[in-house]
Amino acid sequence: MSEPKRKRSSGQQSGPLLAARIINDALRKKSQGDLSDYNVIVKELCAREVDSVQLQRWLNGLRCCVSSMGHGCDKLVGATLQLSWAYRDETTVKAYTNYLTDLVAAHAEYMSPCVFMLLKRFVYDEERPEIHNELAFSRSMACLSHLLDLVPMGLHCVQQHLVSVCPYKGRQALSQEHFVRNCLLLADGFPSLLVDVIEILIEHLIKLDVDISKEDLEAELRQPNDCSMGVFQLEMEQGDGDTTDSGRAEAMTNIPAHKLDVCMNHMLKFIHKCSHYDNGEFHLDGGTLVFQALCKVFQKSLLMTHGTSHVQFVLFLACSTHQSFVEGFLHLLWAKAEDVSCSAVTRQAAAAYMASFVARAQYIALTTVKLCLDLMSEWILRYIQQCDSSARSIPDVNAHAVFFSIVQALMYIFLFRHKELLRMENAQGYLRSLQFERIVMCRLNPLKVCLSSVAEAFAAVTSKHEIVFCYTIIERNRRIVMPTTYMDDASNKAIHLGSFFPFDPYLLKQKVATRQKVSHWRSQRVHAHWLRTR
Repeated sequence: MSEPKRKRSSGQQSGPLLAARIINDALRKKSQGDLSDYNVIVKELCAREVDSVQLQRWLNGLRCCVSSMGHGCDKLVGATLQLSWAYRDETTVKAYTNYLTDLVAAHAEYMSPCVFMLLKRFVYDEERPEIHNELAFSRSMACLSHLLDLVPMGLHCVQQHLVSVCPYKGRQALSQEHFVRNCLLLADGFPSLLVDVIEILIEHLIKLDVDISKEDLEAELRQPNDCSMGVFQLEMEQGDGDTTDSGRAEAMTNIPAHKLDVCMNHMLKFIHKCSHYDNGEFHLDGGTLVFQALCKVFQKSLLMTHGTSHVQFVLFLACSTHQSFVEGFLHLLWAKAEDVSCSAVTRQAAAAYMASFVARAQYIALTTVKLCLDLMSEWILRYIQQCDSSARSIPDVNAHAVFFSIVQALMYIFLFRHKELLRMENAQGYLRSLQFERIVMCRLNPLKVCLSSVAEAFAAVTSKHEIVFCYTIIERNRRIVMPTTYMDDASNKAIHLGSFFPFDPYLLKQKVATRQKVSHWRSQRVHAHWLRTR
């Protein structure tokens, strides 16, 4: 009995060498046109019932043969990439990692499929328990680190494949959350991937955001007999208090909103982490890198997407960390708004973002608010002068859409910041310099085209403080029929004037996310007396 035992023990010790001989023989026969042994090995690796000890032998044997597994061995390599290695014991995981490392070191062309296989573990497998998903991700992340240390150019493969493994927006919230969190951990480990990861994630979150009905969210948050959603669809709560936090801690019943909620929570915490040291002090280099990445994806995707209600708050939070970011974002927006080479849709969107940002962000200094009002007023007055000297002074919404949008932006900012402006020294003199009267009484008649609630609130506030009197114009406009929607000839897309205020209330429920973003968000209702007619 002892002799067979010694033979089995010897066989077990020589298992990898035996596997290596078998694989080498199969590869040699394959080069001569005999695929029988090669196909047997592929079939063996694809078998579900292969145990860990047997798998280790194959993996260690393959390591001895990687130099011979070049072009033409895609089928064999593909079989190894389909193995469920990440859920096995540590010894098997180590053997698999070593095999992949040697394979990529010998044949760089296999870097791409290896990276794709590892990135697929970033997505939650709904057929496995959460502990298995966490284990698979951590092990895949460690293996990916080994490969990228070996072949730094593999970062390009990560950028390519990360988009293709994004979970479809119809998958459950846990899948969305795990993907976002895991990608952010990847960016944290590889700073050179930060810009690409943020761009991929923002574009993914935009797809989730546009599927959410804001009206349904407001109905979910609104208490019985609560009419606090004002004309501007303003906040449910004042400031950054905790009066409603207890109601917001639970998961949202709106499934699309819950998906975005958990993902945004991770995004906002990541932005805050990148912008601050562990002791809480601001980290300029980290914050600048994140801000620049966000601006890039904002111009590429977010600015051109109508109907997002929450994703843009990543920029709201990033700008709150440093004054230079506020100035940079406003410069970007105003450059877009006045750029005649941009489409009308883009320029209107930029004006809406600028108005909503300046109106809502408490961290924007009054000097910056005045600068924005001055820029808008000067641009509007130049436009009016040009129109008065030509035949283009007819109030045509199609021809003057950008003008009307910038006028509305000017009025919107004034409504939200007028109390601070009126507390300035020589406030009346400054407000007269904006020439509101010239603007509202021009032949283009902006009070007719702008959103009626904005126009009426503007009339109420300016009348109360004797800045300009608009009620006569508004009464006359009620008898005038004018379209407020048109088709842009260049893009053939409908433009709805005054329908978009990007930084309206953040309606998702996560407590951490809400506090981080809304702590600097201006809370103000449209008071009923603003809207009373004379």
